[in-house]
Amino acid sequence: MLLQNISIINYKNIEEADLAFSQNINCFVGKNGQGKTNLLDAVYYMSFCKSATGGTTDSLNIRHDADFAMLQADFLDDNGTAGRVTCGMKRGQRKHLKINGKEYKRIAEHVGKIPLVMISPIDSLLITGGSEERRRFMNQVIAQYSPAYLAAAMHYDRMLKQRNAILRADEEPDWSIVEVLEDMMSKDAETIYAERKAFAETFVPIFQELYNALSADGKETVNISLKSHAERGPLKPLLKEGRQKERIVGYTLHGPHKDDLELFVNDFPIKREASQGQQKTYFLSMKLAQYLYLRDKGDKRQPILLLDDIFDKLDADRVAKIVDYVSGNNAFGQIFISDTNREHIDALLASSSKTDYKLFNVANGIITEQ
Repeated sequence: MLLQNISIINYKNIEEADLAFSQNINCFVGKNGQGKTNLLDAVYYMSFCKSATGGTTDSLNIRHDADFAMLQADFLDDNGTAGRVTCGMKRGQRKHLKINGKEYKRIAEHVGKIPLVMISPIDSLLITGGSEERRRFMNQVIAQYSPAYLAAAMHYDRMLKQRNAILRADEEPDWSIVEVLEDMMSKDAETIYAERKAFAETFVPIFQELYNALSADGKETVNISLKSHAERGPLKPLLKEGRQKERIVGYTLHGPHKDDLELFVNDFPIKREASQGQQKTYFLSMKLAQYLYLRDKGDKRQPILLLDDIFDKLDADRVAKIVDYVSGNNAFGQIFISDTNREHIDALLASSSKTDYKLFNVANGIITEQ
């Protein structure tokens, strides 16, 4: 997948930009707070129909003092077929997303059309954060190639919220309604678990190989294990058995919304055993493995790779390993990189086997090609 160009109006601090990109490496240099991350976020938005910074309120993505925002991007898929994605949003109204001029009935239909992986310092939460961060990681990967998984996860989430609302209500629940919700949740849970289990089995060896390539000495052993309610059997009996306890606590205690990825280094939990350097290598390896996994999954499409300000957060040796691996590896296609330090960018370009690149300067939301 190649992003040929993007037009931006009133997205975050970017008032207006029309940019054409290299098919290989695109670099954005500027001080902190100038709009580098916002530019990469606009690219991310064209893939996932939401900001990488989280949140569901699209009005937060509209530039201050503006009433609307517009994004438009032209892409080439791996077969050379052109496509145009357009997204418009106004304050207080739902957004409109079109592909080749035809509006989607459901935004979720677009997810996976433009495979993309973004790596940023916030990905350290995969290690230090709670289980919701690692579930989000799984969801983001699997939803890009499995519409059935995305549909089941979204439906399960709606049923879960309804069940929790009933459990928290002051009046005694209508258990016949709860029964219907549990039937649907159990069916969705089967789909979710099957996809997560298949993902983990294929993903872990890719991750382990990447970690060994990027680690300081390659002597550590690493592993990732999926922890799920499904290991104890179907969800429906667990939900029924737990009703009274869940009525007391006010929320559902069992289900795929409690799944987790357990992370190990040298057979110990990474939070307990690993140094800060090992933790950084770990989450970077997970994200780069996400890229390689998506590339070879389903329709085998080359994702777009976004690297946002990761070099300032890592030591020189680790940066060198990542630069060598990504820029010199034909497994990685189009790359977008942001950094505050021009020297980092120059070093990357000098060592890269990809000779075609573009360099942009970002200052106060204004993006200019160098």
